[in-house]
Amino acid sequence: MAKNMTRGQIQDLLSKFAAESPANRQAVISDPKAVIEQQLDASLDGKEVKAVVETADTIYVVVPYVADGAELSEGELAQVSGGRGDDFGGGDVQDGGTWS
Repeated sequence: MAKNMTRGQIQDLLSKFAAESPANRQAVISDPKAVIEQQLDASLDGKEVKAVVETADTIYVVVPYVADGAELSEGELAQVSGGRGDDFGGGDVQDGGTWS
């Protein structure tokens, strides 16, 4: 597995892994750092990794880290956003519902 994946690509990888089985989902919830390290064959020493379980009525927004005095370019924002072209007007929602 490539070690230079974007955060969005890692999120996609974890989502697919978690969807494969209840055991995989529980592993991602219980120890997401270990799962990432195993999937990427890389160490995340010094990094904290948190898993958040979504609910049907909550939308989470992850705001990317920006070092003091730094701004992200449009290209950098696209890399860290992790967006997958979600269509909030009726797009792909896991439970089959739509955003309203």
